[in-house]
Amino acid sequence: MPALHSRHFWLQPARFLLSGGMATVLHWLLMSALIAVQVPAVMATALGAIAGACLNYLLQYHFTFRARTDHAKAVPVYFLVAALGWLANLGLFAGLHLLLDLNTAIAQVLTTGIVALLNYILYKRVVFHECSQSPLAT
Repeated sequence: MPALHSRHFWLQPARFLLSGGMATVLHWLLMSALIAVQVPAVMATALGAIAGACLNYLLQYHFTFRARTDHAKAVPVYFLVAALGWLANLGLFAGLHLLLDLNTAIAQVLTTGIVALLNYILYKRVVFHECSQSPLAT
């Protein structure tokens, strides 16, 4: 494992954030568009998260973790983990927005941060742990 001060230590998390950021933009754009046409906020975030997860798989597989495993093996595990992230997104957002009455945007920003941390840990440890090309990808 590269030292904490090493550029290589931060490369994979930076790629994860960039890839996840792009998927999050898709999630939020779709969520906003759906809310604009009167889809309830909880349903809108759920659908946005699904679209973001599809884009995120491709980016995490090819760019962040540089996976070498077959998609036939990686996709089911990824989508199982993504389903857990989707449920966490839905549950956290609903709790913050509906139960705590937080503003939609604030609830989604908090939810996204928590789910991003959960996803990084699970992708690194479960989905792509045996798929990395080199130590630079870990």
